[in-house]
Amino acid sequence: MNLIPILLIFIPIIFAMIIYLLNNKYINCLVFVSQVIITIVMAMYYNFIKINGIHEVLIGGWIKNVGIALKNDKLSTSFLFLTIFIWWIILIYSWNKKRGDYKFWFFLLFLEGAFLGLIQTNDLFNFFIFLEITTIISSILIIYKKDGYSVRAGLYYLLFNSSGMLFFLIGLIILYMSTGTLNMDILHQKLTLINNSYTIKFSYILFIASLGVKSAFFPVYNWLPKAHGAAPSSISALLSGLLVKSGLYGFIRINEIFSINTYSELFFLLGFLTALSGVVFALSQKDLKQILAFHTISQIGIILMGLSSMKGTQYYGGLLHLFNHAIFKSLLFLGTGIIINRYNTRNISKLRGVLKVLPFTSILLIIAIFSITGAPFFNGYISKSLIKYSLKGNSLKLLLFNIVNLGTIISFIKFSQIFIGNSDVKKRKVEWCDFSMLILAIMCIFMGNPYNPVTKMLVDIDVSFIKVLNINSWIQYFFTLIIGYLIYKKVISKDLSFIKKIRHTSFSFDTANIMLVMFIFILIISCVII
Repeated sequence: MNLIPILLIFIPIIFAMIIYLLNNKYINCLVFVSQVIITIVMAMYYNFIKINGIHEVLIGGWIKNVGIALKNDKLSTSFLFLTIFIWWIILIYSWNKKRGDYKFWFFLLFLEGAFLGLIQTNDLFNFFIFLEITTIISSILIIYKKDGYSVRAGLYYLLFNSSGMLFFLIGLIILYMSTGTLNMDILHQKLTLINNSYTIKFSYILFIASLGVKSAFFPVYNWLPKAHGAAPSSISALLSGLLVKSGLYGFIRINEIFSINTYSELFFLLGFLTALSGVVFALSQKDLKQILAFHTISQIGIILMGLSSMKGTQYYGGLLHLFNHAIFKSLLFLGTGIIINRYNTRNISKLRGVLKVLPFTSILLIIAIFSITGAPFFNGYISKSLIKYSLKGNSLKLLLFNIVNLGTIISFIKFSQIFIGNSDVKKRKVEWCDFSMLILAIMCIFMGNPYNPVTKMLVDIDVSFIKVLNINSWIQYFFTLIIGYLIYKKVISKDLSFIKKIRHTSFSFDTANIMLVMFIFILIISCVII
């Protein structure tokens, strides 16, 4: 079993190299062979983890505090399953269009191996290395179209994320000089004794700031709508559904290492600001992919509002929403990609009659919309209900959460206008790529049942108290829909001058870096005050 964590990293990388070197359209089928092998290996490994709980592998015979270590527990195993599942979806979706493009499959499989390594690593330096590798390969995939817009967006993504990771590297140096190790387990033991040191807290702040860039926290998220808007739809789904979660995964691990619980209120506020600003920008957009991109930011904020407690129902709600978001947001981006290819436009005001032209795709997208807006019977409802239930004792926090949810509903009422009306576009038949979206839609419904085994595997609490047949939940959802529709018709649909100003607001690379430095200073000031 000690080889399995290593195999999970190198199987896709080895297959990627074979595909690249042989450069044959028939050899490209090996992407599915690679994925089948990884799936089988992971299934075997899951049973081992289920019995033993935690599995750690030391590579190269070095002692633990200086060597390369891979470690898997319940959290990392769940992320491994999510990674393999989302990669399956992207492979199936992309196959017809990209089957002869060996370079695309090379980068996609190599990225999978690096991401699987990032999840499993048990030392912060290798976490940094894997994070940098995923950033570089993601940048290549963003600029894959090779047009001016995608090249600018890809370079912006690469440079700004590199700026953020520079602070992560400085944090590593400070932490290593203070403790003599970067192994996560040993760090946790040592930092329980010295985490009140301002030096340690400063390294913690640098880690959070850099991971905030990677996860698109407020106010350092300007790279995300640029990257998601420019990338091919399959890569946008991968970025939003999974890769942006690398920062959140790092956020969880860093907080486990440092055990600093005094910043939960700060992170909740940061999550709200992230969610609210994402909603505000999404409401102003006319580009279909930009609406989804800004809603990735908004949903990241909701996840952070949940994760901010780092324990209890609120934390598990945020964690579950992380997984649910990966499913319904991937479905939204993939479906949107089909619409854009069919209509040759991304302007929401020019997209009409999608339900008639693309009936199957439309049904799947409607399922995703119900999921992201938190309708009962869909997965978003379960995770959002966990967060709301945990906030019942705090009226202000509950109000803030409901404001964000109302904004989400208004945005997707706007999005839903594409389904109505008529269009001269020729009707499209169901194709192979639709199968991948069908799987995601089924998962949206399956995980909307609080008794499903997947939810029980992800969170350590009983969620059966969430009643999908509760009449009050339906009344509240439809009441929010009515309010959202009225706000959309009276304000958003009129495209007032302030909405146009928000839509055309953009930050230069220099401004974004200034905001990153300001973000770090705000965290430092908060650290001193708290």
